[in-house]
Amino acid sequence: MARPDGDILDIITTRRSVRKYMQKNVPDEYIEKIMEAARWAPSAVNGQPWRFVVVRDDETRKKIGEYARFYFLVNRHVSEAPVIIAVCLKDKSYRWAPIDCAMASQNVMLEAHSLGLGSCFIGVFDENKIKELLGLPDKMGIVGLITLGYPDEKVDAPPRLELEEVVHYDAYRKDKSDASGKTILPRSGMLSFVTKFLKGK
Repeated sequence: MARPDGDILDIITTRRSVRKYMQKNVPDEYIEKIMEAARWAPSAVNGQPWRFVVVRDDETRKKIGEYARFYFLVNRHVSEAPVIIAVCLKDKSYRWAPIDCAMASQNVMLEAHSLGLGSCFIGVFDENKIKELLGLPDKMGIVGLITLGYPDEKVDAPPRLELEEVVHYDAYRKDKSDASGKTILPRSGMLSFVTKFLKGK
């Protein structure tokens, strides 16, 4: 197999979770390219268990936004995004489907970034209500929602552990970061608020 030109690492390292979008339509050809990227994600035994519902209707996006909440906290940017992609499982009983759909979701966000779009993966929502809203049958599930649109904010690079802190060769060796229990917590967005709330800060 021929080696492809270019290095995707720049796309990976510059992608950010965007939670504020311009009220500007995303071209149909961009949506098609993004869905094509999702279609080419790897899956166990090539099962391709994913199904995607692309939502652009104003009223449907508003309702999804109302259902994307963590207790009393609402992801307000969900309904404000020009596009919401529901990443669905064809059969929620299939063991590998969540992993396969997660890899397809990464393809969606990387392709979106390459086209100058922002995105954010949402994992907290009322699955049953959204399933009913989108007309999904009982055997299907929803892995996550991906908001999509032109960014209306500049997001700084989040902190990352150093390579030597997360990579081990040939065998795992306990190091200083394990002993200290070092964890990088989110600095912004809903999860940062939830973390502070649960910790009483």
